[in-house]
Amino acid sequence: MPSAVDFRQTLRRQLRQARRHLSATDQSLAAEALVDAYQALSSVLNISGDKRIALYLTNDGEISPHLLCEHLWSLGHNIYLPVVKEQSLDFAHYTQQHIDDDTLWRENRFGIKEPVDVSPKSGFEMDLVFLPLVGFDDQGGRLGMGGGFYDRTFANKSKQAKPVLIGLAHDCQQVASLPMESWDIPLDAIMTPTQLISITNQTQTD
Repeated sequence: MPSAVDFRQTLRRQLRQARRHLSATDQSLAAEALVDAYQALSSVLNISGDKRIALYLTNDGEISPHLLCEHLWSLGHNIYLPVVKEQSLDFAHYTQQHIDDDTLWRENRFGIKEPVDVSPKSGFEMDLVFLPLVGFDDQGGRLGMGGGFYDRTFANKSKQAKPVLIGLAHDCQQVASLPMESWDIPLDAIMTPTQLISITNQTQTD
């Protein structure tokens, strides 16, 4: 009988393959749908005012938040991207001028671009964190890439504390149930192109 670790590794491979096989059109439509999903999320969670919101740069077939980012900028929010710090994450301010100015970027040890920020914020200084995932279930379980960076960053987070943690995913990444470990951080909500699953309020909308 396979161990929980073996099962998670097998599931991770299958779900990563599923999202990488999505067409460019599917990816584009999914990115557009996230903007509409955010409208439902902001209503459920009563998001208002100027917030510090963390997103991510897309990699390995992940659903892209680039259109959501532009929408959040238009609403006056401050956007941040994760930067690797030893075994956890800080968050660097991401402004619109970063898009066309390569001098404001650097690559981390995984070859992923990060904005240069001399005073990055901690995870607990964010109001909302939209984070990528490999797999999810409707109870807020999240299967990540296996590095544990988000888990370590928010290891001491209580359910009611900032930030609100929102997983972003394609619908093909949903599974019936994920085996959870003690170090896995539960999500407050999950957004897909067709669903908003609010774990905090135990509601689900299509």
